[in-house]
Amino acid sequence: MDKDNFLGRWLADDISEEEKKEFENSKDYLAYKDILKGVEKFERPIFDIDKGFENQKEYNKRYKATSESKVIKPRFWLYAAAAVIVILFGLRTVFFSTIEIRTEMAETKTWTLPENSVVTLNADSSIEYDKKSFTKNRIIQLDGEAFFDVEKGSSFTVKTKNGDITVLGTEFNVYSRDTHIEVHCFEGKVQVSNSKETIILTPGKAIKSNAEGSLDSKEVKDSKPSWMLGKSTFNQVTLQRLIQELERQYDINITTNNIDVNRLFSGFFVHNDLDKALKTCFEPMNISYIINNSKNISLRNK
Repeated sequence: MDKDNFLGRWLADDISEEEKKEFENSKDYLAYKDILKGVEKFERPIFDIDKGFENQKEYNKRYKATSESKVIKPRFWLYAAAAVIVILFGLRTVFFSTIEIRTEMAETKTWTLPENSVVTLNADSSIEYDKKSFTKNRIIQLDGEAFFDVEKGSSFTVKTKNGDITVLGTEFNVYSRDTHIEVHCFEGKVQVSNSKETIILTPGKAIKSNAEGSLDSKEVKDSKPSWMLGKSTFNQVTLQRLIQELERQYDINITTNNIDVNRLFSGFFVHNDLDKALKTCFEPMNISYIINNSKNISLRNK
């Protein structure tokens, strides 16, 4: 196989059946094919092939080539695409070094990081990190909620849009959605920093942000986050946040109608029985609910 111009000939469909079969059985075939899908989204340059052919003949006459050469109509965009593929293939480790782990509605997932720390994601959450540099800097981005069991070692930092959490080796839970952040420390020490302050948490301690963005301290009694034990627990949260969590855990849509979603709720709901969860949440608030179908719930005041 002539590797010097093989990619260009492959793109131009100018290879023999034997070469084609050999290439499709090679380890590089799938990688080139995937990259080509992206290249095909580029706008192809427009060339006037006939005009280019005539210009080439005029050029040959003017310079009186000593030997007769065959002029081939060039397939310019195909060979340009081959060059782009070579570049992208060489740089693909740069573009694909970021690892993203995501959970859907009503899903949890456990993931082991390169240095053996373990992350368990709650529903509708994601983490992201650079696999090439992670073992050196141990920095991870979180959107949503996750429990971290961190391997002892160098500093481990969880970055969120609402603040950063830094530890050396510990167990802690981070909730970061919208403008709210909440961190529970179960083992070791946890440093939580946002734009306003920095707080050190020890086992059994927690913080949550208030409406002004400051960090309020509170106690933690459980040994693990309640959501890892199959229920979601709340202390003085708005109905809006409660409803959002119900939607995440059960993959449903809740229509609030004229319900005041700024009312405060303290309590819990289980993750394995929708009807029981709805009763636990709304009956104490004097709110009735209608299950329209498996995905849609309507609320109304009694």
